[in-house]
Formats: sequence, structure tokens, C-alpha cells
Amino acid sequence: MSDLLTRAYAPAEFRRQGHALIDQLADYLERVDDYPANPYATPEESLEEFRALLARGAGAEEIFERVIARSVHLHHPAYLGHQVVPPAPLSALSDVAASLLNTGMAIFEMGRPGTAMERLVIERFAELLELDSGAGGFLTSGGSLANLTALLAARARHESRDGGGRYCLLVNEHAHYCIERAVRVMGWGADGIVHVPTDDHLRMRTELIDGLLQDARDRGLTPIALVGSACTTATGTYDPITALADAAEKHQLWLHIDGAHGAAVRLDPARRHLVEGLERVDSLTLDFHKMLMAPAITTGLFFRRGTDAYRTFQQRAEYLLTATEEPEDWANIARRSFECTKRMLSLRIFTLLSVYGSQLFVDYVSRVGELGQELARGVNRRPELELFMPPDINIVCFRFHRPDLDLASRNGLNGLIRTRMTESGQTYIVQTTLDGEVYLRCTLTNAFTTTAELDAMLEQVVALGNEWLALRANLGA
Repeated sequence: MSDLLTRAYAPAEFRRQGHALIDQLADYLERVDDYPANPYATPEESLEEFRALLARGAGAEEIFERVIARSVHLHHPAYLGHQVVPPAPLSALSDVAASLLNTGMAIFEMGRPGTAMERLVIERFAELLELDSGAGGFLTSGGSLANLTALLAARARHESRDGGGRYCLLVNEHAHYCIERAVRVMGWGADGIVHVPTDDHLRMRTELIDGLLQDARDRGLTPIALVGSACTTATGTYDPITALADAAEKHQLWLHIDGAHGAAVRLDPARRHLVEGLERVDSLTLDFHKMLMAPAITTGLFFRRGTDAYRTFQQRAEYLLTATEEPEDWANIARRSFECTKRMLSLRIFTLLSVYGSQLFVDYVSRVGELGQELARGVNRRPELELFMPPDINIVCFRFHRPDLDLASRNGLNGLIRTRMTESGQTYIVQTTLDGEVYLRCTLTNAFTTTAELDAMLEQVVALGNEWLALRANLGA
């Protein structure tokens, strides 16, 4: 046995490195406000910095210190950027255990604890989401994969009924791009996706569904599914699930809801009305890493009829999966999931459920929803700023606005504001384009963000906008 191998696996070395890392991370959490929310660096600067570490064989503590310092700090209260939560520390510790044990989750004998915990997590969240009593499902690596798997199940159900056809689905025109990607993966081509127009708040106009279905059939297509958003990625807008369920039942279509970001709002007593009818959907995607405090990527895929989870993958693998007459072999997840070697995702959620209880998730979803409303109120208090729409939850789109500016100037100004804020590093927001207009976009994922951080961000936006206007006026003079 080589000395290097012995050292790399030595419990004593792991204990020392592990204690040091936990101390570093705990120190980071204690003084996260001292870091910039978004440490700015160019790709070339980052590459050279870490190239130098590798060249001189930096130690673990220095590497971890540098990674902590240079990363975007989701635990910073001024992080208002993308739809990724600051993980609860216990959930992150669960990842350490899962990574070291490294037991795959394809078959029960390789992943006994993880398999049992996964079933319990799915059962508990099916209850919390108030899904049908027969609901079932599993965890998988990300919303894109979960959405694809759900649509494959929809196709499998329709193939069992009619034997095939030129399939298509109907979806909100502002749905996440992974839906269109899934359609192309399934080989349906450009005709496989029918976009349903939206109203001024980007909600699907369900009154158009009957006509769009007839048009699709007239073109020789077979519609098999409706796909709704709960919520849309860009604006946090919810499609009307009850109306979609009515349409799906009327036309015998599979109803899938991409609830990756917003299905968790079902836990919030003040906003649960946004997902009224959720118990009627055939399948549902929910990202625990967007609204439920888990590290990325952790996604739940739920089916109203638990047996539908077994429709998609019926492959043979004698070295792995033995023949069974059981219609629901829940313990061998490879019979249902696209993945074979899958991480023990369930530990991230199971620990939080067991140690803190389900109220922790209720408190979190309620808190970030309140922060979305607080930011919207802050925007409305400033005449220089304009909301795209009153936010449904914790995604808020707004812009610096002057009615005398033309479209190109408005868009250029808001893009410039976002660039300047990114380079400053003190706060982190992003931008999006809605109907050709550039908006600044915030996602409130840090439960410890306060009004002070929100006001400071908005004041920076206003200051940068006014600075540009003053410069423009001087140049014009």
C-alpha cells in the first residue's frame, strides 16, 4: 500500500481536516456580513488564482478558505439573486455524510437507509402539499430531469391507450426552457410544443386551450398533456391550476405542474390559494433547493397515482435488477428513476424533518413570501422605480423608469445598473427581459434578509439611475 493512499484515507487526517473545515464554515456563517454578497472577478482572474493554488500544491485549509471567500454568499442578507436557497447547515452536514458513504441509490441493497428515508420524505411532503392520498414519487437530481421524467410517464400512459401518434403538449409561453428541451429529447420536434398565450401578468390564458387543442388536432397532432407553471421562473407568476385541471379532465389530458420553485407555497397559509387545485394534477415537480433549504440539487417528483411513477422505465438489467412480479417495487428506485448511481438526496431533507419538524419549512416559505411583499412596497415608495407586477411570492421584477426615455435607453440604463451593482459586489441581483423590456429581478431566498438590506439595494439602484441621467443631461448640454 502506498504512503499516499494510506494518508488520503487516514481517519486521523480526515478528523483534522474535517474539524478545520467545520470551524471555517461556522466562522463564515458567524461573520458572513463581513464578506461582499457577490465577490466580483473575471473568468481569467478566477482561473489564474486557482491555477496558482494547484501549481504550488496548496493545503486543504487554504483551498477551502479561498473557495469560501470567492464564492457568491447565499447566506449574506444582501444576496437577492438566483433561485437557490442558502442551505440550512444541518442539511449541508448531511451531504458530508452522504458523500463519504457514497452508497448508490439504484437498488435497495446498496442504499438501504437512503431508500427508506426517501420514501418517508416523499410521503411526508405529499401530506404537507395535501396531495391525493394515493400519491407517490421519488427524489431526483433537478427540476429539468423531473419534468422530463413526468412527461415520459405521460407519454407512456397515452401509448398504452392509443399505441402512438404525433404527440404534442400545451404549455405557458413563458414556461421554463426545460419543457421545450424535454419535448425535443422525446423526439417530438418543433411541432411537439404548443405555447399558450398569457395575460399581462404572464398567466396562461386557459380560455384559449379548447381552440389550441382543436388547431393541433387539425394539424394531425395528438395532444397528450397540459403543463402549467407554479411558478414561472422569470416573474414568479402562477398559472390557474384549477382551470387547467378542468381542461385536462375535459380533454383527457395529463396535467403536469412544474412547481420547481413555487409549489412549496402550499405550506404558506397566506399564499396557499396560489396553488389551489394542486391535488388534482397528475404529476408535480418540486425543488427542495429553491424553496426548502436543501443544497442543490434536490428535487421531488410526485404522481397523483403512485403507480404512474413506474410507467417510464421498464428496462432490464440482470446484474442489477432481478425479475419481479411486484407492480410497485418501491425499494429499487432504478425501476422508476432515470438515474442509476444517485446520491443519498433524502438525507438532506430527512434530517431537517426529524430534528426541526415540518414547521421549519412552513416558517421558511412564509418568511420569504413576506420579504417579496416588503420589497414590492419599497419599490412602490420610490417614484423612480416601477414594478412589473405585484409579486405572488418571493420573485420581484422592477426597473428604473423614466417615461421620457425610449425603449433602447430604458433597457440600456437598467442593464447598466445591474452591471454596476454586480461589479460593486455589495449586493447581488439579476435581470430579465419581459416583452422586450429589461427588468431588474430579485429572488428573496435568505430568511434573514431585512428591510435595511432591501432599502440599501433600492437606494443604490436609484442612485445609479440618477447618476446616469445626470451624465446624459450634461453631455446633452
